[in-house]
Amino acid sequence: SLPEKAALRLADWASRFFPWIVMPAIRAKVRHDSRGVILSAEYHHLNRYLNKRRSEGARLNLNLLGEAVLGEEEAARRLENNLALLRDPNVAYISIKISALFSQINELAFVETVTTVKDRLRILYRAARDHLYRFPDGHEVSKFVNLDMEEYSDLHLTVAVFRELLDEEEFQDLRAGIVLQAYLPDSFAVQQELTEWAKERVANGGASLKLRIVKGANLAMERVEASAEGWPQAPYRSKEEVDSNFKRMLTFGLQSKNARALHIGIASHNLFDIAYAMLLRESLGSEEWSEFEMLEGMANHQAAVVSKRTGSLLFYAPIVAAKDFLSAIAYLVRRLDENTSPQNFLHDLFGLEPGSKEWKEQKERFLIACCDQEQPATTPNRTQNRITEKIAFSSDEDFVNAPDTDWALSANRKWINDKLEEWRDRKIPDIPLHIGGSEISNDREKVAIKDPSRPDWNAGFHLLGTLEDVDLALNTAVVAGNQWKETPVPERKELLLR
Repeated sequence: SLPEKAALRLADWASRFFPWIVMPAIRAKVRHDSRGVILSAEYHHLNRYLNKRRSEGARLNLNLLGEAVLGEEEAARRLENNLALLRDPNVAYISIKISALFSQINELAFVETVTTVKDRLRILYRAARDHLYRFPDGHEVSKFVNLDMEEYSDLHLTVAVFRELLDEEEFQDLRAGIVLQAYLPDSFAVQQELTEWAKERVANGGASLKLRIVKGANLAMERVEASAEGWPQAPYRSKEEVDSNFKRMLTFGLQSKNARALHIGIASHNLFDIAYAMLLRESLGSEEWSEFEMLEGMANHQAAVVSKRTGSLLFYAPIVAAKDFLSAIAYLVRRLDENTSPQNFLHDLFGLEPGSKEWKEQKERFLIACCDQEQPATTPNRTQNRITEKIAFSSDEDFVNAPDTDWALSANRKWINDKLEEWRDRKIPDIPLHIGGSEISNDREKVAIKDPSRPDWNAGFHLLGTLEDVDLALNTAVVAGNQWKETPVPERKELLLR
């Protein structure tokens, strides 16, 4: 509104002189305006809200907001906060990312990372199993923990944690879930693997599991990371491919033989996709093993209709404590970014009418995605392989840095681990001095080559130069420097390439 615009301009000016007054007021305003989208995590506020929504028949999936933890103290605090949610009798369902449980996630230390995250997630799974949720009709169930993810680099780590932990004997009867993002080409193959694993689990007497399918909401970050590292971006490059893959994943997941073991959460605000999924699960006989999911506070009128039509709707509800509210800003920005994107359904929703220009455009996108759902690639966009690649530079072309090594890819982890094994106990021959094109290896003191990771290990020896060696090296450099001045650029390039 005009008064708010005026207040913002005033705050812009005043913040330069009185930031300690202005910024808390701005933060309070943002918190107030987003209160229906980001809930308060304070116990009394949250429980009042949960009771209200429960009386309305709504079910909530609570996600304690915060970016990746920066230290182990913060990770322990986040774990305890999620445990407190599971102990709360009004909470039935939470989502958590592995990046909230461990501050030292490292794709290169894949096994060690998976082991540590499993130790911490095991605590949450036990709490979910031991603290039952009572529905209004009196029946009780174990609480539900859903493994969320944001970054492509966390995909295979998260899936490994999920599978290995739920393969443990004590969790055979526990229902739990995981999210896959349709904007990643890898997701469909991962979905197929998870489905076969879940079917085997159920056949052996284990509980069914759940897969929440979303389109993905971290595209900007994936693009920035890919650009900085010199990699192709992990997600599809077009919205059309994302929409097609989303429908392909729904079509596969909602087949009754698959959905019976791996229930499907259909997470979307796109009315075309929701209607499509309603028809699909009805025709495939999987209504019992699927449900629709929407964001709390986003298009409530639409959510009410979906809930009435389907009889069940799960709301994804971010929560944050007042002292941690700044960590919610990133979530808000992502939501604003995707909801204002011209191709996004929510961008057009509030003025959408059958027959309008926006309606026709959304309809056309939907129909194309339905027809092309087998077209998008199902193999990763990032295929770097340090084992087989051949990096070559030409002296006739501009120099471009080689891309950084992508440790999210298993081939690269194998490459470096094989190198580690190859060199772990290898003895290095004595390293001589090289000065002015000559090798000096006699009558010089030997110094041990130490491995900082293994202080007692001696990998070999190098020779130590004398004062005379240093003088010879410096004089050689002065003479060579004058020669180098006369060396043409093409010859320098060839030397560097060699």
